[in-house]
Amino acid sequence: MAELLIKNSSVGFIKAIIFDKDGTLSNSEECLLELAKTRIDFFEARFKQLRLSNIKIWFLRKFLSSVYGLKKNYLSANASLAIASREQNIISTATIFTLFGFDWFQSLSIGKEIFNEVDIYLSNQKGNNKKQRALISGALDLLVSLKKKGVSIALMTNDTQGGIEEFICKNKLEGIFDYIWSAENKPSKPNPKAVIELCKKMNFNPSDCALISDADTDLKMAKEAGIPIVVGFNGGWETPPTLTEKRFLIEKLNELKIHSSN
Repeated sequence: MAELLIKNSSVGFIKAIIFDKDGTLSNSEECLLELAKTRIDFFEARFKQLRLSNIKIWFLRKFLSSVYGLKKNYLSANASLAIASREQNIISTATIFTLFGFDWFQSLSIGKEIFNEVDIYLSNQKGNNKKQRALISGALDLLVSLKKKGVSIALMTNDTQGGIEEFICKNKLEGIFDYIWSAENKPSKPNPKAVIELCKKMNFNPSDCALISDADTDLKMAKEAGIPIVVGFNGGWETPPTLTEKRFLIEKLNELKIHSSN
């Protein structure tokens, strides 16, 4: 086991750390901000084609912005786009469409179609590769340090397996993560059973692990699964998330240190 220190104070001994991805290891705000704005623009264009009135279009933009957490110049770290899975965001989007008189089948179909269209559009944009989700400062040093000290590293995210593979490839993290739990694994987070199943996969008890995330949903999930060291991270966003479920809080990843007991 290895001793985990936060701000130079020991918080316990661990065999593994479970990391969230977006907003914890990955600097995702710029990409998510662009994604939110583009989706809203595409939905506006579609509903104009369907001859919604200008006032309804205005309310559509307002409701979508609120659900996605889109502010003037930043994205809320506590809103659905930052935390929820793609499927959950499609459902919340479709729910808004039902307020405008569309039935559930129509709403869900439009939501899925536009999400796919936006993905294709953004992937074809010139210079979009420059906006790939880069590692947050200190993330690589921390991951390498954990690896050298023999601590198992797991990645638990609501991203798809394809999105995870792209993140790993773009940031040259091949071989870093010992275990991965994506949105395609069932149950997915924030179900506490997801943590329990991941720990089984790692052959560890939850009590042997720590979890770090920028989302209260993850932190509460970890506590309910029996993880003792639950670390909130609020340094990955322009406007730091409000975290009430953490047991420890850090603003920089270099505030985490590891001492091997070997």
